[in-house]
Amino acid sequence: MSSESPQLSAAPRRDRERVGAFAPPDGAGEVAAPPGGAREAGAPRGEAGPPADGVARQLREQAQRALGELLRGLQAADLQGPDVARGGTAAGRRHLHAGLVAALMRIIFLLYAESRGLLAGAPGDGAPVARLFEELEEHLRCGGDLERRHGAWARVAALFRALADRGPRGARGGLCDPDAFPFLESAPWLSDGVLRRALSALLVHDGARVRYGDLEVEHIGTLYEGVIALDLEIADGESMALLPSHVVVDLEALLALPGGERRARLEEAADLKLGARHAAAVAAAGTVADLAQALARRASPRQPGRIARGMLYLQPGQVRRRAGSYYTPRDITCHVVQRTFTPLLQAAGRPLAPADILALAVCDPAMGSGAFLVEACRQLAAHLAAAWQRAGEGPYLAPGEPPLRRAMALVAARCLYGVDLDPLAVDLARLSLWLVVAQADVPLSFLDGKLRCGDSLIGASRAEIGAFPVDAWSRGGAADVAVERRARRALTRRAPARAEHAPTGAPGDAAERATVADQAERAAVADQAALDAWMALWFWPLEGDPAAAAPTAETFDRHMAAAREPADPRAALSRRIAEERRFLHWELAFPGVFDRPEPGFDAVIGNPPWVAYVGRAAQPIAPEVFNLHLRRNPAFHGYRSLHGLFVRRAASLLRPGGRLGLVIPTSVSDLDGYRPTRRAHDALCAVDPDLPSFGSDAFEGVFQPCMGLLSTRVGRVGPASPRAAAGAPWPLARSDLDVVASRLLDRLSALAPLPAALFGERGFQTTAEDAERIRRADVPVPPYTCPIREGSDVGELIARAPRHHVDRAAVKGRFRKDDDWRAVRLLIRQTARYPIAALSDGLPFRNSILAGFCDATWSEYALLCYLNSSPVRWWHYTRHRDAREGMPQVKIAHLRAIPAPPPGRADLIAALDALGRELGPANAGLPGEARRHLDTVVATMLEMTEEERRCVAAWAAATPLPRPDG
Repeated sequence: MSSESPQLSAAPRRDRERVGAFAPPDGAGEVAAPPGGAREAGAPRGEAGPPADGVARQLREQAQRALGELLRGLQAADLQGPDVARGGTAAGRRHLHAGLVAALMRIIFLLYAESRGLLAGAPGDGAPVARLFEELEEHLRCGGDLERRHGAWARVAALFRALADRGPRGARGGLCDPDAFPFLESAPWLSDGVLRRALSALLVHDGARVRYGDLEVEHIGTLYEGVIALDLEIADGESMALLPSHVVVDLEALLALPGGERRARLEEAADLKLGARHAAAVAAAGTVADLAQALARRASPRQPGRIARGMLYLQPGQVRRRAGSYYTPRDITCHVVQRTFTPLLQAAGRPLAPADILALAVCDPAMGSGAFLVEACRQLAAHLAAAWQRAGEGPYLAPGEPPLRRAMALVAARCLYGVDLDPLAVDLARLSLWLVVAQADVPLSFLDGKLRCGDSLIGASRAEIGAFPVDAWSRGGAADVAVERRARRALTRRAPARAEHAPTGAPGDAAERATVADQAERAAVADQAALDAWMALWFWPLEGDPAAAAPTAETFDRHMAAAREPADPRAALSRRIAEERRFLHWELAFPGVFDRPEPGFDAVIGNPPWVAYVGRAAQPIAPEVFNLHLRRNPAFHGYRSLHGLFVRRAASLLRPGGRLGLVIPTSVSDLDGYRPTRRAHDALCAVDPDLPSFGSDAFEGVFQPCMGLLSTRVGRVGPASPRAAAGAPWPLARSDLDVVASRLLDRLSALAPLPAALFGERGFQTTAEDAERIRRADVPVPPYTCPIREGSDVGELIARAPRHHVDRAAVKGRFRKDDDWRAVRLLIRQTARYPIAALSDGLPFRNSILAGFCDATWSEYALLCYLNSSPVRWWHYTRHRDAREGMPQVKIAHLRAIPAPPPGRADLIAALDALGRELGPANAGLPGEARRHLDTVVATMLEMTEEERRCVAAWAAATPLPRPDG
């Protein structure tokens, strides 16, 4: 098979992209543009087919299988080059994984490109990859041995190189740089049989060919997300991949366990639940072969057969969770971008002129594969085409060229900017925008200077570097105390001299222009060196020779001067730190945006990573990075999170009047722990009313409510308003409430709350180690003899018998005394969306149960009835956003905010007490007639109208209690 580089056509066959569901104002609907709404993949236009999102999700699974085929092909080639030899180290495996992902994504990109006519003129009638697959299939049908045949990959590599070599490469990752992974270019490394299987996974879905032209460009992101969710590991012992999660289990390590423990280990490590017969076979296995036979029916088809010791394999990992990155659905990106742009695109109540649209600067500081930038390109292009139509003028168009296509190219080249820490993601964003522009004569490098690889949160400004950063040395326990003490004697230093920028006027001759250009380049290099040197102080080594030579306030000026000397060791260390940390200095990265009279972006959009550094899902963070953010970003307090940092960073990048549009967890809007994040944002921006809430299931595989943060940068930074200073909750839209419900909610929320002392936390706080100290059993079995309840044991006026027992001696010192348990009067289920309470009998309970008490006004019987009433439950569910969305949870703060009856109705508390004394001790639940009586009493106490009572009754009828098992 030929490996010659194809000649690519300069004219695409057709425009398969759409503007999207966004309709520009003021007559823009007259612009000829493809219709909005999601198309269907796998069928021609107008015919029914599987939804594009569903096909993309299935393709993500199949792309993971294709990646496994490439890995097996790599190992079968038995290459001995340095790239493969490094596979024995963690760094080497990461390099190999990145190379394999790059190879796979290159194939996927080519399939997208050919489906849009961008490879017209290449071999195979403009569909070279699809035609190659057909040739391989035909060769296989004719009895050919593809496993011994090579050459097909060379055609793919040549095709991609022909695209990537058009134009300078600039700062790129390994996807757009064919030389980044030499082993991918070595011959032979991939047999035709392996490539055929990989292409089959990418091209065939449910027995039919996948039509990449009917998939969204944004779906590239979900495919990439799927393959980076796999880690490359090396087998310590003979291993096997098992369903349902395709987790690889070390069979030798499993065999070393006692037979009775193997079932639990499989369930814990691989989420594999075995029936009694298969569990017995696993327990009885005496050899690895026996284990493999016992687990054969649960073997993963993604990695068939056993994995030999020392072989590489793909393991579902934590990369995506650590990165906090998820594919953003198109309907969310469309809505957020539309609401972000709408105020910008209207000047004095009229649509912007074409030149004003092209002057807008839009940035995604965590762009991933570019979904938000692609949507921004579509929407701005639609407005630009409409503006040309209104003005009766536009750019020169080739015969038959749609105005929208030219608008796409101009918007992408002039208006869009992006940053991401992942170099492959930067390349994917570049390729995605190239695909959406859909002009084959535009080189892949057309956005090299505007899409940057770097850390959006770690960089400096020119205004900062004039003073020694005293706080850089405050790194907690690891700080060099002597260096910090010296640093804190610092006085504010003057800024080091900056190289002059090039004159803004046009020089008169070529020599003068060359001199000006040379001066500008030297100035940029000097600025970069100075900013890197200052920023590097935050990461300066605290041990070894560099620590001894650490700059102090007294030597700071010399340190900054040395930064401009390439041969100086301090400058070399600063450069190395800058490269490792991928510093991004915004003023230097995008000078056209930050050198204008009102510097900053007109819009910052995106879905920043969701990573928490506190709580049960906390991810690790380096001490020096923690210190940097703590000292420099006011949002890094309270609930410390990466998305909180991005909220503040994004707001700070805007010019006055600029618009912010981010997708973030909804908890940022109202939880008290995020108050510093809201305060930091509100000091710079004013939030829109009725912020959109996208619910708990907007992202596949993520049970986390999310929202759109939409706001406008204020014209002047000054004293914050009282609301901003307090970090008040942000206003979310409430489409679920009618007038009656809104009025009732407001009125009840204005009442004084129940006494705080009625509620508390008394449950046993378990740790991961306590899993071995608690056993599920209906009866005590030594040493697990102490009964302990959990949340699902609490029902409505029912405290069920404990189904767990704890080894009390093993948790001695952390378990409460019996008198403490007996002091609790009520058990309140925490794992619910509204209060569910029962009388306590004094037995211990876990922290999934909250404690209720009594006082002189509220007996435990009265409080029991009040908490279980429909009006109180309705108020709790309707008032607390985190009760309606996300994981069900009743919090102490929720309980302590429950409205107490108005003073004039306190006499009815006695009626609740009488009802509670009748029903509570029976421990039998709440009969229908008793519930109606209870709700009537509480509604009367709360002075509810008939309309309000019907509203609550309808909610109660539609909201069933949780099952006893949770």
